[in-house]
Amino acid sequence: MLSRYHCKRLLHYRSTFLNVRYASSFTEQGFEKADVVVCGGGIAGLSVAYHLNKLGKRVSIFDKYCIGEGSASVINYGLISSPYFWQNRTLMKLAERSHEFYKKLGETSNIEIEKCGKVYFATNDEMAHELRRIYTWAKSFGYKDVELLDCPSEMLSRWPVADTEDVTLALNAPHDIRLDMSSVLLELQKRLKKSGVKIYENCKVRNVCVGNKRRIYGIQTDLGLIETEIFVDCSGINAGRIPVKALPNEHVMVASYPCTVNGLTTSRVNASSLNNISPVLCDVESNIFLKTGQYDTICGGFVEDGMKPLPNTKSDVTKDWTIPIADWDNFHPILTKLIDRFPNLGSAPHGNLQLHYDTFTPDKNPIIGECSEVSGYYIATGFNARGLTLAPGATELLSRWICKYPIKEDVSTIDVTRFLPMHGNTKYLYQRIPEVASYVYDTTRQSFQFHSARNLRMSPIYHQLRDAGGVFGELMGYERPLWYDKNSTQESHLFCGQDPLYGRPRWFEHVEKEYEACRERVGLIDMTSFSKFEVKGEDSERFLQYLCSANVNMPIGETVYTGMQNENGGYVTDCTISRLKDNHYFVIAPTVQQLRCFIWMRKWSKKLKTDVKIIDVTGNYTALDLIGPSSRYLMQDISGESMAPGDFPTFRMKEINIGMGTGIRANSISHCGELGWMLYIPNEFAQNVYDVIVESGKEYNMKHCGYYTMRALRIEKFYVYWGQDINEQTTPVECGRSFRVDFDKENFIGKDALLKQVEEGVNKRFVQIFVENHDMDRDPWPQGGEPIFCNGKQCGLTTSSAYGFTLKKQICLGYVESLEEKIEPSHITQQNYTINISGKEFPIKVSLHSPNLPMISSEHPVHYAPTQN
Repeated sequence: MLSRYHCKRLLHYRSTFLNVRYASSFTEQGFEKADVVVCGGGIAGLSVAYHLNKLGKRVSIFDKYCIGEGSASVINYGLISSPYFWQNRTLMKLAERSHEFYKKLGETSNIEIEKCGKVYFATNDEMAHELRRIYTWAKSFGYKDVELLDCPSEMLSRWPVADTEDVTLALNAPHDIRLDMSSVLLELQKRLKKSGVKIYENCKVRNVCVGNKRRIYGIQTDLGLIETEIFVDCSGINAGRIPVKALPNEHVMVASYPCTVNGLTTSRVNASSLNNISPVLCDVESNIFLKTGQYDTICGGFVEDGMKPLPNTKSDVTKDWTIPIADWDNFHPILTKLIDRFPNLGSAPHGNLQLHYDTFTPDKNPIIGECSEVSGYYIATGFNARGLTLAPGATELLSRWICKYPIKEDVSTIDVTRFLPMHGNTKYLYQRIPEVASYVYDTTRQSFQFHSARNLRMSPIYHQLRDAGGVFGELMGYERPLWYDKNSTQESHLFCGQDPLYGRPRWFEHVEKEYEACRERVGLIDMTSFSKFEVKGEDSERFLQYLCSANVNMPIGETVYTGMQNENGGYVTDCTISRLKDNHYFVIAPTVQQLRCFIWMRKWSKKLKTDVKIIDVTGNYTALDLIGPSSRYLMQDISGESMAPGDFPTFRMKEINIGMGTGIRANSISHCGELGWMLYIPNEFAQNVYDVIVESGKEYNMKHCGYYTMRALRIEKFYVYWGQDINEQTTPVECGRSFRVDFDKENFIGKDALLKQVEEGVNKRFVQIFVENHDMDRDPWPQGGEPIFCNGKQCGLTTSSAYGFTLKKQICLGYVESLEEKIEPSHITQQNYTINISGKEFPIKVSLHSPNLPMISSEHPVHYAPTQN
């Protein structure tokens, strides 16, 4: 039975949407051109049209139903989360802009904004530390009303509907709001029509028409063809399913998939002290929530076993989804948890079980940006049940993106090109998405690993590494050893979950021994997941000289570490480039850059009209990193060639033979500051070469090592990692790497911006942070994202962290910033600093330069150092 609240909304829709007249063709409307065509009439579609219209674009919206009908915008209860729930600066900014969007809309209309707030309950120490971390994050960004409560009696008096006997800590987040989304969509529709936006309801998009160079020229609809060069897909669960008949698959590949969620609406739960604006109550451990309103109570949960992806229509992705009905049996485990936490719910009437659905992505972040397959095809989808909170802010950013305005945010975690086509595989998404949906109320940190849809991409020696004790984590689908434990079982070799917030993690002793091997003997790390490209052609040198900030006009066999900068000087990527022949280069980039780096190079090769061929060879080579002072002797043993500094100096690449393997590209770098060689082995020889290395390595007590060891080595040496420490909003000047930029060569992308920074100074500086007075067994560990304070005032955030086994302390990397003045290096070292880790403050020391660690091998040239005075 429908509640009074839902009856009111249903009547609202019937009176508003069902009496609409439709044109039979565009000629009847006298309109068949648009600057931008938007597909989808939910909050994402309407808000992107709103923002584009404000920027002067002529916009047309198409929806195969009425505006809002069947949209997740309407059926998801109108709950808007606080911005600080996301400990990701970009997502937090998007949520803040969404809140501001709704606020302005409410101030100029009759839309009521219910400032209900949300309360998070923690029932164990780990979750309590997580709430303290959110609390610290919120406070550091000016949200002063957030509070923590650890008194059960006070919790009971404030929220009597909840059983709080086992709750150890509660976080009261008063900035959550609730809206009547039907009213919001109606108001947006009215404003859009008034401002000239054309809205076509009950009109389906039939085909995205693509011409030369895969550029959009029009959209075929039920009413005919509308000419446009820009299409924005905001069709929710149908995103990526709109026909593009010019493509081989007849649609773009989008890494999102719809999942159902059961929610219960019943009458208002009776409890003393409850009022009409009672907060959303959320049990984080159980992933359940309850909200009591004026007429009703809504509740639900996100439990993996209760999350069901929509039935897979394998034969034709362009067909409509089959939406199942609500399932009480499926909802029963969630209902049991709800009644345990909110006992009064057990005496409420039967209620109305509703089936909700929304789109989710493999990494729990939304997808926005321009698809790689078609020029002009933009997308905004995959909001992971948080579309009401993120969509208005995300589409504002997307609108600026479409209109070629500068983007000030780091979009690396939300850009559509962070995914490869394989991430759009239906079977992969079908396995992964229910798990993603179960983490709606959980915060996931840098160390987090899903358990589903694993073993997708593996190096040829994966099984040997697993048998050696490898415990794997996944990145871009690749299984990479994080650490080695000879006692790991078949069931435990895939790490899932995330590292604890306090106390030594279970891998600590293993990584300590691996670190020791790399510093004192020799270690072997599988780095096959690195992105690898070959650039060939008559113009390859001229092309790379323009893209790279370092000088690639070097002798054959040399390697250079360089950034590819954007027009503002930020890092599109950082990479190593080796010259194999006069017109042949080998480019190595971070794992997460496989598609983005390729797109960037392809874009500029076309723009510069160069004779260049760019080939993605990521899957052709197995990459092994030999690290440590004994690596030179091991390399000599397995190759039969001299590895003396004069014969094989640092930053050189040669082709060598190992065992029976030929054509192995050996590069004398290690990516972490230790003596070492990267070996790029043709896959067909990988197992033979690996066996030779392992057998010969016994003489030097070689040890298998994982990425956690690499992280400890690089952070202790002050090496940066793209995506965590640097990104498109960070320049070499700001992160202390300007010495790697060749300002004397001819023009390159970003040169003017970098010269301006060198001349005028910068407002932020990259620093290495040494945490003092930290008890590694009892204190919380830094994870990245901790606020940094200078003389008691917040001045920045950490980006990544690791335990320094040589320095015997926690080490973080991060930025010290100032909005008021330029930061001089001398100023930084003269201040007093602290860091707040999950609610606890620690004194810290900061440095702009890498520390002088004792080295068994000290033959590295100056240019190998990560920083220079």
